[in-house]
Amino acid sequence: MPRRPLLNDEQIFYDSMKAIRSLPQSKIEFMLKKIGGPFAGTFRLSGPWGERYFYIKVVAKLSPTVADLVIHQIKTTPAPKDASPLLVSHYISPKLAATLKQQGIEYADCAGNLYLSKMPLYVEIAGQKHAPKAPGADRLFRTAGLKLLYLFLRNRQAINATYRMLADDAGIALGAIGDLLMELEKRGNLSVADGERQLTAIEELLQRWQLGYLETLRPKLTLQRCQLAPGYRIGQLPEQLRQLSNGKQILIGGELGASLLVSGFQPQNAVLYLSPEHQLKLMLQLHLTPDPVGNITMLQPFGHQCSWTGWQPEGLTLADPLLTFAELSGRQTDQVAEKLYNQYLLPRLNG
Repeated sequence: MPRRPLLNDEQIFYDSMKAIRSLPQSKIEFMLKKIGGPFAGTFRLSGPWGERYFYIKVVAKLSPTVADLVIHQIKTTPAPKDASPLLVSHYISPKLAATLKQQGIEYADCAGNLYLSKMPLYVEIAGQKHAPKAPGADRLFRTAGLKLLYLFLRNRQAINATYRMLADDAGIALGAIGDLLMELEKRGNLSVADGERQLTAIEELLQRWQLGYLETLRPKLTLQRCQLAPGYRIGQLPEQLRQLSNGKQILIGGELGASLLVSGFQPQNAVLYLSPEHQLKLMLQLHLTPDPVGNITMLQPFGHQCSWTGWQPEGLTLADPLLTFAELSGRQTDQVAEKLYNQYLLPRLNG
């Protein structure tokens, strides 16, 4: 019976083991099946020097955009007993490799670069040239798949909705649903019993979705980055929006949204979700000027589930906490991201 084709994430993992396989008298025993938790699987590496257990963190494309978030995820991931995290990626540039080493994070890539820095094995292979062109992201982590995963992470019960309802709520083609669910099952994140679908290893799925959101989905939703007019502060935006006739149609997210959900946090930026036809009008109403590094980002919502159905501040509309959480990718927002996760996301994931 022929072996099924590997998903791209799986191919990256196997190819990244090249340098480890070259270690003298090394032996690798894989346990790739997801067993829960925010990791893709585990393996044991043994040799004359002893043995070590690793759990696998696959990041298909490690870029500066997601590097801080990846580091945070690894450092805060509860590890399986007696195991260490190993970051694997298609290619890790020398600059990013230096950052990972500084943070004490072990890694391997498909070019043959390798860094292992814990007893009883210390290995560093550096300077290997860029591997051939990386495979594209698995379909599940392209635009349509990320929109669908958002529904499942927002509400675990959505996994059993009809295909038509899922397509409508996510804003994607009806014909894509079946293939995306099949890939979710191949990844080990979906099981079916007695006709009911159920998400599994949901923490790993959340982490992978957040990376895909920042790297792939968010850029496609971006309408404009802006700067506030002189004399205005981020904290004044809620009151400005309350005074607009169309203010409740604007979804508030980013650090500003987080500050309205979690007390004791001073936001430095805001994300506003709005229809493209309202973009220019809102910029004029709020006295915003285009700025590629501005602290106000306008995004276009997708599907029909971007707003939050829970408590809302009077006269305002918040984006769903999952979208707000996905925006908190810097180390300076670690604490508020943890509060947001524990208060609003964890009950859903345990759901």
